[in-house]
Amino acid sequence: MKAIFKYIFISLIAINLFGCQELVREDFNQIYPENFFQNENDVKNATTAMYRLFHMNSYGGGGVYSFGRDGYNIFTEVTTDIMDCQWGDGGSWATFNTHRWTAENTKGTDKIYWKYNWLSKGEQIIKNIKESTVSDDVKTRYIAQVEGLQGWLAFVLYDLYGGVPIASAEVLDNFNEEVYLERYTKEQMIKYIEDKLNAAAASLPVKVAAADWGRLTKGAVKTILMKLYLHEKNWVKVEELCREVMKPEYGYDLENKYKDIFSIDNEINDEVILPIPCNPDDFKNGWAAHVLPYNFPYENSAAQKWSGYRMEWGFYHTYEAGDARLETIAAEYKGTDGVTYNEQNPAAHLAKGALPIKYGVDPNHVGHGAGNDFPVYRLADVILCLAEAINNQNGPTDEAYALVNRVRNRAELGNLQTGLSKEAFNDAILLERGHELYCEGHRRQDLIRHGKYVELAKLKPENLAADYKVLFPIPNGAITESKGAVKQNPGY
Repeated sequence: MKAIFKYIFISLIAINLFGCQELVREDFNQIYPENFFQNENDVKNATTAMYRLFHMNSYGGGGVYSFGRDGYNIFTEVTTDIMDCQWGDGGSWATFNTHRWTAENTKGTDKIYWKYNWLSKGEQIIKNIKESTVSDDVKTRYIAQVEGLQGWLAFVLYDLYGGVPIASAEVLDNFNEEVYLERYTKEQMIKYIEDKLNAAAASLPVKVAAADWGRLTKGAVKTILMKLYLHEKNWVKVEELCREVMKPEYGYDLENKYKDIFSIDNEINDEVILPIPCNPDDFKNGWAAHVLPYNFPYENSAAQKWSGYRMEWGFYHTYEAGDARLETIAAEYKGTDGVTYNEQNPAAHLAKGALPIKYGVDPNHVGHGAGNDFPVYRLADVILCLAEAINNQNGPTDEAYALVNRVRNRAELGNLQTGLSKEAFNDAILLERGHELYCEGHRRQDLIRHGKYVELAKLKPENLAADYKVLFPIPNGAITESKGAVKQNPGY
């Protein structure tokens, strides 16, 4: 790793959060403690630079999440049984779908890795906030946000790659020295994420004003921490945190209708715990453009249609008849050419599956950008995690059934069959999670946790699925840059 410098050079567009609301543009270059961190606005802008790491864009743009190939919520989902893309079988999409990536052929799985440097940049931001002249209240509020963002980013990196290099305070203080850092061990990563998220939760608010929608809250960082424990199958901690987030004082509740979660008219709703706000101008929700065939009769004629993402037919057929979530998936449509397309008559439009439309129509959608917010975490996810934690400790109790049924009943389905074994109940939860959270970026983690990620991938022809591919390879450039201090993940 190259020497870490004391001063942070940030080139950013400082916006109100991710740009969901009115945009205010300010360009900052060569930001030093001497000329910055002088007031709350400076502190807010520096913090916003870290939020921008997670921002959405229609097809890339550098965020951890996006609607293009490099988005965590996209490429991980395409490695599972839920999602595929129709843009050719020889490129990135087939590489993802059949687990053909290698250390030499990462095809987009490596871009998030390089964001590990922001964990150290976050430390510099925290140090500069502490040394600034703003009030203690301002310092506390924004340091908590930076720590929460560090914990969130570290969890994403840990989930994808395992340990990453993280500079200590001593290394950062000796910024003139060339230092080559090894990756954190599993234990070190878990402790780092725990420490950051717990510190953030101690000072973050339970609620934020509508103008601050998208900034971290206590419930958001506790949910990320719960996801870490879910990743580690620490069922006691998962249960504890799920119950905490579900307390009335947090104010979360299921929406009455599934499709309303993703409606442009209902963005700030009680089900969403952690959103990434989108807008049609700068931080575009490009989902519709990526999904819709050119001849789909979409209500907004100004929207572009690229005919890419599909829900695989095999997974589509696992839904029960009458499931209200099917209202957001099109398995058949009458095209603008007058022809009806479906699985029996797919043409090129439905060759790889149904249309996971997911989001409601945005009347201001122009070109490839809509303004529907992206839900990173929401209450239905937490409810199902609690049911899973209970089952793995005590088997399928009445409470565990009631939790799953709460999600099923919202989808206008009857209660789950009773009398299931622990294993069968886990299978039911996994399927329910897939139906509920499709194309939101959870499926890979779920399949790995349930031991089915490699198994399902091997059902596809020409796959190179293997147990070691539950982690993605470290970019070879990172290994070279570190003079060998950074080691490759086993198997690659």
